[in-house]
Amino acid sequence: MRTGQFAQWLADRGHEVVFFTGTMDHYARRLRSEDTVIYDVAPNYRIVALAGRLYKRSISLARFRNHADVAKSFISAADGMQPPDVVLASYPTEELCRAILNYCEPRGVPVVIDTRDFWPDIFSEMLPGPLRMLAPLVFSPIERAASKTLSRATALSGMTVSALRWAQSKARRSQNEADFWFPFSYPSQRDVTSVPHSGVRLIFLGTLSHRSNIETVIDAMKVLEDRGVDATFDICGTGQAEASLAARAEGLNSVKFHGWITASELADIMARSDLGVLPYVRPDFHMSLPNKFVEYLAGGLGVLSCTEGEVRQMIGNRDCGIWAPSDPLQIADAIAGLQPGRVREIKDNAGSVFSDTFGQDAVFGKALGCLAHIARKESGVAAENRQ
Repeated sequence: MRTGQFAQWLADRGHEVVFFTGTMDHYARRLRSEDTVIYDVAPNYRIVALAGRLYKRSISLARFRNHADVAKSFISAADGMQPPDVVLASYPTEELCRAILNYCEPRGVPVVIDTRDFWPDIFSEMLPGPLRMLAPLVFSPIERAASKTLSRATALSGMTVSALRWAQSKARRSQNEADFWFPFSYPSQRDVTSVPHSGVRLIFLGTLSHRSNIETVIDAMKVLEDRGVDATFDICGTGQAEASLAARAEGLNSVKFHGWITASELADIMARSDLGVLPYVRPDFHMSLPNKFVEYLAGGLGVLSCTEGEVRQMIGNRDCGIWAPSDPLQIADAIAGLQPGRVREIKDNAGSVFSDTFGQDAVFGKALGCLAHIARKESGVAAENRQ
């Protein structure tokens, strides 16, 4: 989403863009095509969907084989193309970043590796608790590959300062003047027309996975319902944890599951909502500002979160939401203490934070400036080397 939006923003401003992605639809778990497909979106904007095999499970050997396939498909697709001025390569996957470096280095093309997820650090979650101490040994080959690939980048970037620091640490180097970070963004703040309502209305948007910690908020809603507090929780999305979460919420009138909804249905629910729920507690979320955080702000909502790190700092520094520990009673207390005037204040602040921190022109304009500087600098170095 972030890379695709940046590509479109660049193309809209006259830059020539080739956006490489995969044929795998990660959400529907299907292949868009068996082969590499090129889409000419505009005279200056091309999307290349790289062939890779199908996988059904996020954690599987088939997924890593897909990564190898995509990297190989990139080499085949890029070989006949005009080398670009600069490449922004999303990490993960390490395999594709390595293939990009192998293509770009002989051609003198600078490569910025942009950190989105913290692989292989988060892989320890795949192991049973007692075996997690073995994670450094089990994943040492992936760790070495990640470190070597990140160290080869011309510059590093990330979605947050923490993500950038993580990449620099993996690459075993300190900050250089070309490194930068830029967050997730949206084109503009949506037209937000709040519908009058009573009580406090919560909403969650996204995949219902066992990493989301939504069960803690459901338990908090039970506490609020038992206390007679006027609060509701709309859950929009599907996923592996949907059945277990629905079972946990059984009998609660304040919790409603909507499944996947249309854009108009989402706009209607958000217009009747106050706070977007971001209950993530896994360590990798501490170093990021998840997409949903920005999406809630773009919809004029404050954020209710249990997430430490970047999210908690943003909420505290800008007063654009409520932070509470991942405990049903403390979450319930935080919600019960909200008065209508306080809710309006939080939502107003959320709109301001979106406009000045996550608006597309500000975010992507900064990233473009950094990439253009790197391209000019590397072009000058290459010219000097030819003399």
